[in-house]
Amino acid sequence: MPKYSPAKHYLHLTNKAYYKALLILRHYIKLSTDDYFSNVVGAKNIDLFMLTPSISSPMGPGSDSEPIEIRLGKHNTNLVDSSQFGFEPLILNGLERVYCYLPSMRGEDPDPRHLNQFYHCEMEMQGDLGALIPIIEGYAKALSITLLQMPSVLEKISVNPVSTERYLKKILSIEKFPEITFDNAVEILNKNNKGTCINNTKRGRDINSAGEIALMKILKTDSPLWLKHFDRDRVAFYQKPDPRDTDKVINADLLFPPIIEGSFGGEIVGSGQRQDSPKEMYESLKRQNNISPAPYEWYIRLRKMKNYRTTSGFGVGIERFIAWALCRDNIRDVIIYPRLKNIQTYP
Repeated sequence: MPKYSPAKHYLHLTNKAYYKALLILRHYIKLSTDDYFSNVVGAKNIDLFMLTPSISSPMGPGSDSEPIEIRLGKHNTNLVDSSQFGFEPLILNGLERVYCYLPSMRGEDPDPRHLNQFYHCEMEMQGDLGALIPIIEGYAKALSITLLQMPSVLEKISVNPVSTERYLKKILSIEKFPEITFDNAVEILNKNNKGTCINNTKRGRDINSAGEIALMKILKTDSPLWLKHFDRDRVAFYQKPDPRDTDKVINADLLFPPIIEGSFGGEIVGSGQRQDSPKEMYESLKRQNNISPAPYEWYIRLRKMKNYRTTSGFGVGIERFIAWALCRDNIRDVIIYPRLKNIQTYP
C-alpha cells in the first residue's frame, strides 16, 4: 500500500490498487453485517443520531475515550461516541434486538489503535450477557466467512494472505471461544513479569493493550479470547455488578491475537450487561469519582418503567477487525478517509 500522506491521500484513493481492493472488502463486510443481524439474529437496523447530549464510552475512569463537544445554538452537545444510549429506550418498545453500523467520533489522540472517527457495529438486545456472547462469536465467524470468499482481494491487501486465511479458518473451527477472568489475567501477567502492563489505581485495575497481547502470548492461544468480569470502578457506571462479587461487573472484551509478529491485536469487541437497578447505578456513579447523576437521570429513569427488561449490548470496531485480519499494524490504513486530530486532511 502507499505510504500515508495527509496531503496526497485523496489522490491515492483515485489510482491505487490497494484502496480499490479495500473498498471492495469493506463493501462486503457491510453486506455480510446486514445479512447476519437481519436474517440470522433477527435484529432491526436502526440509524440514529450523530449529535448527542449524553456520551457513554468515556464514563468509566479506566476509559481512554474522550468526547468531542460542540456548540449547537444555545446548547453544548457532543458528536456521538456510541449508539448504546439511543438504543436502550427502543428496546422497551418491543424491539428485542437492534443494531447499527455507523461512525463514532472520539477526541483522544489518534494512534495505531485509535481513530477520531471510526466505524462501529453495535447491537443492543433484551437478555443477559450469556445470551449475547454466542451472537458476538457468530458475527466474528460471519465476517471470517466473508473474507475467505475474497481470496483475490486478500492477496492484494493482506500483509500475509496465507496467515490471514489460516487464522480465519481457525475461527470457524472453534465451537466456543475460550475465556479468562480479569483477576486470573492479572495474576498471570504478574507471575510472568508483565506487571507494568497493569494500571493499578485506588479504584481498581486496567490491563493495557500491550498486556492483552502479552497475555495471549503467555497462554499460547491462537484463538480469540474472552476477558471477563472487570473491576467495577474502572468501567462505565452502567455495567451490571456481578451478584457473586459486587466489586466486579458482568462484562466481556474479546481479544484477538496478532496474526503475525507486530501486527494488530488485542481488544476488538467490548460487551456487557446493563445495570437494571437505579440504586446500583447511583452507587456506581458515587464510587467513580463521585460523578454527578444529573445528565443520566433520564437513563436511570428507564429502569423504573413497568416494561423495563434487562438488556445487554456490544460494539465492534470495524477498522480494528479489518486491521487484524489483514495483518496490518495501524487502523488508519484500513479506513477510507482517516480523520486524525491535529492532522489536516482532504477533502
